[in-house]
Amino acid sequence: MILEKDVSNLNEKQQQDQQVLEVGKVDEVPVGKMKYVEVQGKEIIISNIGSKFYAMDDRCGHMNARLSMGNISNDGIVVCPFHGARFDATTGKKVKEPVLTPSQQMEPLPKTWQNYLEQAGQLMSYIKTYDQQIYEIQVEDNKIKIKI
Repeated sequence: MILEKDVSNLNEKQQQDQQVLEVGKVDEVPVGKMKYVEVQGKEIIISNIGSKFYAMDDRCGHMNARLSMGNISNDGIVVCPFHGARFDATTGKKVKEPVLTPSQQMEPLPKTWQNYLEQAGQLMSYIKTYDQQIYEIQVEDNKIKIKI
């Protein structure tokens, strides 16, 4: 049986095991922009939203595309460049599912491509889109640090 004291001790140990590592400089991430970093094998994006910094996993919780290659809106919504899934950079939460149908603005594709994309879309519709893990950010002077 696990006692509350044991859980508390485990949580304290996990917090002690976390490291705070420098990942960049404040001036490397202008307001409204993102920066890709790799820290201890984790791919992370640092976002600057209104001069406040946030960090979350860079790989999309849907199809593993790099979110840092997408866009970020003024209100901190990161759009996946692959299927358009949207995530709140401040919380890591998914705010919109991916788009799995071709744009109506595209030129018509050959029938074989249309069939392929339709089948691929049906298969992808079963793939869940997960929230992104977030990380604590600390800013000291001009240094951006992340707690891993």
